[in-house]
Formats: sequence, structure tokens, C-alpha cells
Amino acid sequence: MVSIIIPVYNRIDTLRRAIESVLNQNYKDIEILVIDDCSDKSMLSLIESFNTSLIRYFRFDKKTNANVARNKGVKESKGDYIAFLDSDDKWD
Repeated sequence: MVSIIIPVYNRIDTLRRAIESVLNQNYKDIEILVIDDCSDKSMLSLIESFNTSLIRYFRFDKKTNANVARNKGVKESKGDYIAFLDSDDKWD
């Protein structure tokens, strides 16, 4: 399994595209960990709109930084491999 870690802060508009780009890959043995670094608004409704158990959502109660969010994703990951994707990027 590959764990894809996506740290996010206030980028709900680009987060959708990032998640969709992962779900559109041919390789399907994945989990997506979205780590919300205390955005102004929760991303939970966006995550739930995908209606898949492949996405796990974590939200910090106070602002940290992207590196702390990535480390949280690594700790929570279940995969044999880890990949990082920024919330404003996408995979072709």
C-alpha cells in the first residue's frame, strides 16, 4: 500500500483537484491522509463528498506548519510506502 500525505492550510479549492488526481491513478492500493493545519474552515465536508474510505482526515486544533503536518501523516500512515503531495499540486 502507498500512503499519500497531503498537508493543507486554507486551500479547499485546490485540495479537491489534488485528491481527484490521486484517485484517478491506475494504482489503487492507496490511502490518502489529509492533514489540515488548522484552516479557517474545516475541510471535512469536502472529504466526505468523495464518499470513499480511502481518505482519512486529521485536523490540528492550532496552526503549526507543513512539516509538522507531514510528520503527523507519516505517524498515522498504514502503507509500506509514503508519498507526499502538496494541496496545490496534482498528479498526472
